[in-house]
Amino acid sequence: MLGLKSKHNMSHACFDDVMKFMKESSHPENIIPSNFRETKKLVAGLGLSKIKIDCCINGCMLYYKDDINLKECKFCNEPRYKANNVHRRNSKDVPHKRLHYLPLTLRLQRLYASLRSADHMRWHFENRREEGVLCHPSDGEAWKHFDQVYPGFASEPRNVRLGLCADGFTPFSQSTTTYSCWPVIVTPYNLPPELCMMTPYMLLSLVIPGPHSPKGKIDVYLQPLIDELQQLWIDGVVTYDASKRQNFQLRATLMWTINDFPAYGMLSGWSTAGRLACPTCKENSKAFTLKRGRKTSWFDCHRQFLPDNHAFRRNKVAFY
Repeated sequence: MLGLKSKHNMSHACFDDVMKFMKESSHPENIIPSNFRETKKLVAGLGLSKIKIDCCINGCMLYYKDDINLKECKFCNEPRYKANNVHRRNSKDVPHKRLHYLPLTLRLQRLYASLRSADHMRWHFENRREEGVLCHPSDGEAWKHFDQVYPGFASEPRNVRLGLCADGFTPFSQSTTTYSCWPVIVTPYNLPPELCMMTPYMLLSLVIPGPHSPKGKIDVYLQPLIDELQQLWIDGVVTYDASKRQNFQLRATLMWTINDFPAYGMLSGWSTAGRLACPTCKENSKAFTLKRGRKTSWFDCHRQFLPDNHAFRRNKVAFY
């Protein structure tokens, strides 16, 4: 227990040093908290909580909902907790792996509770562009097609359209042991184009723990986010709009995902390796296997998705 307390105090001291450095390096009239205790008080006042969900060490399942009281994985039978503290008195169970989930609903409600951002959340509806002008995702075919399929959702301009981004990164130095951590970020696209990609509006919803990539099991970790998105789509939540001074039923939908090709395969379930890796060509792919390298190649077949009369379709001079 003494060892755990000392580590806990060391982490607080490190955080205090970071906050002190940020305060000293910012504008003299800044209001950044100077220590860990003041930071916790500030965050607690916002009412934005986080949920810690234990995971199977192999990523088979989450100890979530009906499985919250299980002590071992129901698929691989691996124990939920580490065995280091079993014989210590008053010791807490330490899970092998833990998922950190930040609920999305409260943060979407905060966007309408602030006068600074509530007006911006209706920008896509109140600032119509002429036909053929593309300056915002609402001008695209996907957005317009969604409005035609779900006119009830589109009739309320305050309903939120979301995009999801996920990718892996190494939080530690490259010289240390490889560790792959996967943040999942959700962005509201109701905002003006100059605000959509700004850091304050990129909402971190999940931090999938490492040390390895979740690969095909990423859907296991996305369960709490999917459940919340389903609730926001079906029932919605009563939200106060500060700009209009009225309550309304806020609903949200996930319009698309933004990721690289390997992450696309993980999120969609489409295999991005082998001859049928292209999700556009599918079984009509003209890929072939190199005789000596035994690798799949798509040489000179990357334009076949274009129409037959397209100028680039048969342009071998510029693309060969």
